[in-house]
Amino acid sequence: MIINNKLDHILSGPKAFAATLFVITGIFIVFMGHIILGLSIAIFVLFLLTSYSGVEIDTVNHRIKQYNKFFGIVKTGQWKNMNSFIGLTLVPMRRVNTIASRANITNTTVKRDYRIYLVNKAKKPAFAIKICKTRHEAQNSIDEFSIWLKLPVYSAKK
Repeated sequence: MIINNKLDHILSGPKAFAATLFVITGIFIVFMGHIILGLSIAIFVLFLLTSYSGVEIDTVNHRIKQYNKFFGIVKTGQWKNMNSFIGLTLVPMRRVNTIASRANITNTTVKRDYRIYLVNKAKKPAFAIKICKTRHEAQNSIDEFSIWLKLPVYSAKK
């Protein structure tokens, strides 16, 4: 069985909103008569908006592939053997995005999520294999991964 988890977009939150405005601006520039400039802006920003990273896990052959997917179509990455990982761990994450205006007014957004990591032989989280919104969902997912991958669950060190 192959498990495919989308992890992160290149642009998210306020940056994705700004990129959407750039796409609209590019289209507007095309209608103003500057076709090459408008299309190049729109295509570049669409590239950023549709690209993301992810992980594929092959439970049968016991291998894993971290990948980047460009334009949502072209996938890059190489398969690695999972023998260098000794377990799984759950790590709570807190992402903070702060935007400041020219008037020195800041707007901060905080996003919390839970990430399931593979643990390397040094007993440290190596890389994320899934991102969950709630702790309950993350706990259920790590239990499933533990069964599928036949790996123990370690607690995260503080």
